[in-house]
Amino acid sequence: MATRWRLIGSVLLLGLMWHVGAGDVFCVVLGVDPLSLASGALLTMGVLFLRSWRWRILCGGFGIKLSVGDAIRLYLLGTFVSSIAPGRVGDFAKAYYLRERHPEAGLAVGIATVAYDRLLDLGQISALALGAIVVVPWVPEEIGPPVVFFGLAGFVISTAWRPVREGLMARPLNWALRRLPGEDDPLPPAPQTANVLAAQALTLASLIGLVGMSVVLSRGLSISIPAWRLAVLAALGALVSLIPVTTLGIGTRDSLYVSAASFLGASSTTMLGLSLLILSMYVLKSIIGWVTWALSPVRDRQPPEL
Repeated sequence: MATRWRLIGSVLLLGLMWHVGAGDVFCVVLGVDPLSLASGALLTMGVLFLRSWRWRILCGGFGIKLSVGDAIRLYLLGTFVSSIAPGRVGDFAKAYYLRERHPEAGLAVGIATVAYDRLLDLGQISALALGAIVVVPWVPEEIGPPVVFFGLAGFVISTAWRPVREGLMARPLNWALRRLPGEDDPLPPAPQTANVLAAQALTLASLIGLVGMSVVLSRGLSISIPAWRLAVLAALGALVSLIPVTTLGIGTRDSLYVSAASFLGASSTTMLGLSLLILSMYVLKSIIGWVTWALSPVRDRQPPEL
């Protein structure tokens, strides 16, 4: 049953290709400017580095000292596992690798670092996605940027306020960790304010890189949609790709881009081509993770012991 659910995204993509015209879409993708494609790849690798650095900082907030090399390697291993699991839940494999490196920390702390890592991403991406409010007919276009700004500012400030981190972040997480089978480690406290703020700054930098990748790829396809609208679309695409019926957002993100074509004044063919190019950047991240896995020591190539 789980396998059938994961095929939904692939079926969606095949249906879109048939509806739009596979030949036209391939022509669009093959006609991308090589310089834009290379720039998108560089931005993608930069986002990977920023996010692995952020995870290292969050680990430091729980008293776990990771070297830069270990943080990058373990984050890439998590990226590889995440690329073959629906909804990117495979990212939590980092918690098990972290426990093997630092058994004194326990599994609960490892899961907490990944949960906060995901929460910061989800919070800022959701704040950016608030800009989609401008599609409502009675909402003026100029309302979008202030809504995004205040959403981002409110999220950052709230995570820096200790009562919020303890009451709305640490407490629900610890409630879930208490129900983890076979887990009796001490529950982790809320991370330090300085670590959370530094992680927020790196999250914002990685979000800018994610949006920049989408913009340069669109320009490589001669899509003249304003960068502001592309930023909101990229955020919405990242959110729908979390729906656990596919991997890497195949089908779900593509459906969103094709549906948004009429609102953005672009053709369905070019928007589907843009979505496939963004998919290629996710595949690039997966390949980098796979290469890291293949070149890692034997113990890292084995499934983590539960």
